[in-house]
Amino acid sequence: MPPSRLADPAPAPATPEQLEQARRLCCEGGDPGALLPEPIARSWRRSVAAAAGSLPAEPLAHQELYSRREAQGRLRHYALPELEALAEALVPSRVIVLLADPAGMILDAAGSDAFMTKAQRIALMPGVDWSERSRGTNAIGTALVEGRALTVVGPQHFLQQHASIGCAGTPLLAPDGAVIGVLDVSGDPRCIQAHTFGLVRMAAQMIEYRMALELRVAGTRILRFAHDPALLGTHREALLWERDGVVVGANRAALRGLGMTLEQLRERYLEDLFATLPAGGAGRRLELHPHWLRPGHGSSWSAAWVAGAPAAAVQPPRAEWLDASDPGEQAAAPPQPAQPAHQAASCAGPGGSETAPIVGDAARDLQLARALRVLDSNIPILVLGESGVGKEVFARQLHASSRRAGGPFVAVNCAAVPEGLIEAELFGYEEGAFTGARRRGRPGLLHEAAGGVLFLDEIGDMPLGLQARLLRVLQDREVKPLGGGRAQAVDFALICATHRRLGAMAAEGRFRVDLYYRLQHFTVELPALRELPERRERIDELLRQLLLRRGLRLSPQAREALLAHDWPGNWRQLVSVCRTLAALAGPQGRIDHCDLPDELRRAAPPADDAAPPQPAAGDLRSVAAAAIDDALQACQGNVSRAARRLGVHRSTLYRHAARKR
Repeated sequence: MPPSRLADPAPAPATPEQLEQARRLCCEGGDPGALLPEPIARSWRRSVAAAAGSLPAEPLAHQELYSRREAQGRLRHYALPELEALAEALVPSRVIVLLADPAGMILDAAGSDAFMTKAQRIALMPGVDWSERSRGTNAIGTALVEGRALTVVGPQHFLQQHASIGCAGTPLLAPDGAVIGVLDVSGDPRCIQAHTFGLVRMAAQMIEYRMALELRVAGTRILRFAHDPALLGTHREALLWERDGVVVGANRAALRGLGMTLEQLRERYLEDLFATLPAGGAGRRLELHPHWLRPGHGSSWSAAWVAGAPAAAVQPPRAEWLDASDPGEQAAAPPQPAQPAHQAASCAGPGGSETAPIVGDAARDLQLARALRVLDSNIPILVLGESGVGKEVFARQLHASSRRAGGPFVAVNCAAVPEGLIEAELFGYEEGAFTGARRRGRPGLLHEAAGGVLFLDEIGDMPLGLQARLLRVLQDREVKPLGGGRAQAVDFALICATHRRLGAMAAEGRFRVDLYYRLQHFTVELPALRELPERRERIDELLRQLLLRRGLRLSPQAREALLAHDWPGNWRQLVSVCRTLAALAGPQGRIDHCDLPDELRRAAPPADDAAPPQPAAGDLRSVAAAAIDDALQACQGNVSRAARRLGVHRSTLYRHAARKR
C-alpha cells in the first residue's frame, strides 16, 4: 500500500446540487464519478451494487458483542487509552470517537453524551456493523475498503438517513500492512474539520506504534531511525522489522521517510537498502544506498536497534477494557483476581463510565470487605458518589472477589438507554412484541446476568414504570419478557449506583419508595477526590503510574498545579487529563505548566513560571541539600514520599544521608 494513499488529505466536498444530481444518477444506474470526489464515487458505486442499507442496523446481542470484543482484546488494550484521550481532546467539538474491528463492527465509543444520544438513533453504537456493504458510504466502512484515512461529510453518506452527521476515519495497520481496525470520529458535519482529521490520524499512529513495538515476532529485530535523534524512542520514529537480514514489515513513518511502498520494501535485504547499518544495539548513523534515493527524501538518519528483542513471541496482557457507552450491550467482564483497593484498581471503558485507575487506601479496602459479605448474602448494594469517583470500579472489584466471579458482570447505564428501549433491553421480548423486534425475540440483560452480577448504573434515572417491574423481579426472582411468554427464573446479585439522593427523590415522588427501601439496606458512599485524606499523595501516586513510569517528566509548576486542583470530575477527569498530557508530550517527554488544560492553568497560575533565579555554581550542592532536608521534614522522614515529592529516585536521598554522616 503506497504511503501517499495513507496520507491523502480529506476529499473536497461536492456542492449540494452536485450531490443531489449524483444520487439521482446512482439510483438510475448512472455513473456519479464526475460529480463526486473519486473515493466517494467509488464507494457509492459499491454501495449500489451491494444494496447497502437493505437490512436493519440491529446491534449484536450482549454475548455476541462480548465475543467480538474478546477476539479483539489486543487491539482494545492498546487503542482504548488513545480513544479516551482523543475524546477528551475533542470535548468542545461535541463528537464521539469510535473503534471498529477489521470487519467494520463498532466495538467501543467515547465522547459527547449529547451526540451519543443522536448517534444511537442512527445505530452509530457498539455492536452495529458499519461496513460499507451494510451501511453504505461511511468513514468506517469506506476507510476499510479504500485503505486510507478519509472523511465522509453530510450528504456524502450513501444512505440519506446519515446525512446529518460527519465522520473522519482511518484504518489501523500492522507492520505487515494488515488492517487491524478502524479509528473514527463522528459528529455534527461542521465539527469534522482539518484539525479533527489530523488528530484522528495522530491517535491512529500512536496506537499502531504501541501495538507494533510491544508485541515482537519470534526471530525478528526492529531497526529504528529518524532524522532528528530526539525522535528515537517516540511514536514519530521510523521502524523496520527484519528477520535474517530481510525486511518483513515497516510502519508508516518508515514508508514516508524512505519514499517507498511496503511492497517495494518487503523481502529485500537490509544490506541492499542501506550503505551503512548501526552495529550491535547502539549504532548512530544509517545511510541509504544512492540508487534508492527519492526526490525530497534524505539519505542519512540517526538509527539504533530496538533493545531486548525476545527469542519468542511476547503476548501482551489480556485486555480488560470494557465499554460503558452502550449500556444495552455491555460486555460481561471475565473473572479477575481480587485486588486490594489501596493498589491501583483499573477499570475500563470509554464513554462516561468509570474509566480511571483508582489509588485507594485502607478505608476503601474495609468498604470492599464489608460490601463483599453483603453481596455474597444476595443482598442488593447501593453505591453512592459523584460522577467519576469509581462506582463501577468498586462494583467490578466486588464481582471479581465474590462467589459469583465466574459468572457475568452485566452493566447497564439507566441514564443512557432511551426510555422507549430500556424495558426491552432489561426484560427481553418475544417475537412481534413491537415494530422492529427480532424474529425470534431476545433475552433481556436480567436473564443474561444469571449466575453473576447485574450493575444498574444511575438507577435514579430509571423511569418510574420500570422501577415497579424491577421491584417485582427482586421479589419473585423471575422475569417475564415483553409481548407475553412464560416467566423464567433468574438468579443474579444486584449492585446499583447513582450520584443522586434517592431518599429525597422518594420523598418527592420521583423514585418509588418501596424500591428505595429495597435497595438501601447496605449503602456505600464513595468520597469525592477532593475530600480524600492524603489527597495530594494519592494524586501523586497516580501521576507516577500514568506519567513518570512512561518516562515522562513533570515540571515542578505542572506537578503542583495537578496536585492542587480540586478535580470536580474526580478520578475520571484526572486520568483523562493525564492521558491527554502523555499523548501530547514533546520529543523530550517533558510536560510544562503551559501544556496543562486551560482550567488548570487558570486555577493555579504559578508565581514562578518564569525561569527561577539560578544560584551560583558553587552553591548548587547546598541548595539541593536544603531541598532534600525540607522534603524529608515535610514527609516525617519517609524517604519514598520525599523522593516522590522531589521527583527523584530514593537513592539520591540515601546518598545525601550518607554524606551528612
